[in-house]
This record gives sequence, C-alpha cells and structure tokens, in this order.
Amino acid sequence: MSNKHLTYDDRLAIQAGLQQGLKVAQIAKNIGKDRSTVGREIKAHRRLVSTSKGNNCIHHRTCTRIPNCRLGCFRGKKQCQTACGRCQEGCPDYQEEFCIDYEKSPFVCNVCDHRLRCRLRRMLYDARYAQQQYEQMLSESRKGISLSEQELNRINDTITPLLKKGQSLPIICERHRDELPVSERTIYSYIDAGLLDARNIDLRRKLRRPERKKSGPVLRVDRKCHIGRSYEEYEEYMHQNPDAMVSQMDSVVIHKGGQTLLTILFTNCDLQLMFLRERNTAGSVTEIFCRLRKALGDEKFRILFQVIITDRGSEFSDPQKIEADMETGEIQCRVFYCDPMNTNQKSNCERNHELIRYIIPKKHGKDEYTEEEIRKMMNHINSYPRKKWNGQAPIDLFVKIYGQETANLLGLEKIPSNSITLTPALFKK
Repeated sequence: MSNKHLTYDDRLAIQAGLQQGLKVAQIAKNIGKDRSTVGREIKAHRRLVSTSKGNNCIHHRTCTRIPNCRLGCFRGKKQCQTACGRCQEGCPDYQEEFCIDYEKSPFVCNVCDHRLRCRLRRMLYDARYAQQQYEQMLSESRKGISLSEQELNRINDTITPLLKKGQSLPIICERHRDELPVSERTIYSYIDAGLLDARNIDLRRKLRRPERKKSGPVLRVDRKCHIGRSYEEYEEYMHQNPDAMVSQMDSVVIHKGGQTLLTILFTNCDLQLMFLRERNTAGSVTEIFCRLRKALGDEKFRILFQVIITDRGSEFSDPQKIEADMETGEIQCRVFYCDPMNTNQKSNCERNHELIRYIIPKKHGKDEYTEEEIRKMMNHINSYPRKKWNGQAPIDLFVKIYGQETANLLGLEKIPSNSITLTPALFKK
C-alpha cells in the first residue's frame, strides 16, 4: 500500500467488482486497499441517477387520485388503471420514495438484480465519474480552506465581539486556543477576505502595515450537497420533465464580506426577484426561502419554484433547506448546480445582473442599502421593456402567467415606462 490515494485503475477495479457482485471486502483485497477506504470511496463518489421506469411516489399503491387523473392524463390514456410515470407532476400529495439499501454495503445499485426495472432513482458508482470528482476535489483542496459555515460562525462569534472591545487578535487566539480550529494567521486572512464581521479597522496594529495585494482564502463547499444535482443530472431531469418551470439563482455582492443580493430569475419571462442579505451565507439564503413559503403558501410556491439551477457558491451549499418545507419535510422543488466555471449555464440570470450594475456600480455603491431601495430597483428593472419579448416588460409577462395576486405577494409593482431609471440616481429620488 505504497500510495494512500486510489488510482483510476483502482476505481475501474471497484466498478468491475461491484458489477460482478463482489463484497466490498473482496474488492479491497483485490486492489490491495483497506476495506474502509473502498467503502468511503464508493459512498463519496456514488451518483444519483434518475429513471423513467414509472411512478416513484410513496403513495403509488394507495393513491386515491388515480381514477380522476386520466381526465388530464399527460399521455392521453382514457382507461388508465394505475399511476403512470408522470402523474406526480403538480400533485400536492407527491412524495418521492427512496431505496433503503443506499445506507448499507455496497451502498450502490450496481449489483442490484432489479436495477433495470426499478422505478426509484438509482445510486450508481462509475469509475470515470469518480475519477473526475476526485481530480476536481484535489485541485480545489490546493487553493482554499475546507471549513463549514457552522465552524466559520463559531470563529466569528468568538473573535468579533472581543475585537470590537479593543482586544488584540494574538491575545484572543491565545486565550481561546482550544476553541478555534484555525491559527491566528489564518484568522487574519479571513478578516482580509471579509469572511468575518470584524474588519481591518478593528485591528489596531494592522492599520500601520501597508496592504499587500493577495488572493484571500476560499470558503470551500461540502461536495456532498452536489450529489444527484449536477448539470448533467439537471439535463436528464429536464428531458424527463420538459414542462417543469426553471429558475436561475445567483448572488450579487454589493460589499465584499457585507451586503449581498440573492437573485432568482424566472426563465419563462426573465423577471428577476431580488432580496437583500447582510452576509453571503447559506443561512441567509434558506431564510429567504422560508419567507417565500410563508408569503406565497405551499400551492403558489410549488408552481413558481419547480426547478432551480445555481452555481456552486458556499451560500448555496444547503439545498435540502431550499427544496423542502422545514416544518413538514415535504420536497417542493429541485435544486441543481452548474458545472464549475460555467456560469453560461445560467446565462439569463448573469445578463440581467448587468442592469443591477447600472444602478449599483461594482465597488462604487452606497455604504448601505435598505430592503425598500432594493425592492424599488427590482421593480424598475422588471418594468423595463425587452426586445426579446417584443417590447413587453418581464413584469407584464409574469402577471399574465401567474396572476396579479402572486405579483402582489412578491412585492412586484409596474413602473410607468417614462419613470423607469436605471442609474444610481434612482436612489436619490
């Protein structure tokens, strides 16, 4: 065992062993690795794959809606006696069923005799996919820090209040050495990068030193949140659900380490919602989705947010809390991620950000914005006519599709064409 890392040949052997029905222990013995190493490899790089074999709702055997669903059947069947593969679309009772075998060895469906006939989403191990994921993870690990949001918040809660009281960072780090998972030098980097509420102005001695240009630390994401949500899986999902409504989600940083916008663009009309956040964290994103569920109600929320595509920023690293109602646990939408460095996969959203930058220039914005100002900017941008839609404004199309009541619940208001302002002067009125 000269090399603790698995090679591509090792991964090919793992895949072949799984397909032959070998136990994890036997596969590990064949490639000269520890059993736990192979088990962790399979669980870390397995891939959730959709299937079109039938209905995967937990109620598919006891559903009472089946006799009436044929009236609006997607496939035109008039004598349907069972639930078809698409009857769950738009059904308020739909709840996806998952295979219970995922959590026991060998953790994947490669060996399952029923895999090709199974109606549930499958968890598969593919050597090529696993190697790509490993290489990407290795590349990212060399250019950033691996830190969860909870750990970052703990550091922030410990360090910032004491710095605000005038205490020095070396003393704080020495006193709380057992509580802090990183070094004093690393915390200086976090403050430089704006990852903490503390600023360089709170570091008295730091102000005497000339600033050096350097790249700050990167807050890396727990990659497990991407399993089953890659762009390729998004394309597969859309192939099976071509009528699903797609939204593109992103962040627009106003001040590094401070105020940030969450934007959600509906691709069927280019209307973009904008929400102000004080910090660019996963918690602030899930809080906004909780507010949306409360304001819209379950039915309208499910209609508006069916599929969401976003990038792999740390603020989007908790997709379960976006997809599911926190009180009931019900999955109400699906979240997928663009490929790394491929923002063109949500190009509508990116293009619309140009209009935001007309009003809030990068690095030249006000010191602080209010929610009312952001809502005002949102309405001016959404009222701006687009050539793409034959001179219609996104807000007009949105109202035609979803109704004025839904627009009102989201704080959308049409601005007369002659009053639309797309410059920083908007906030001076």
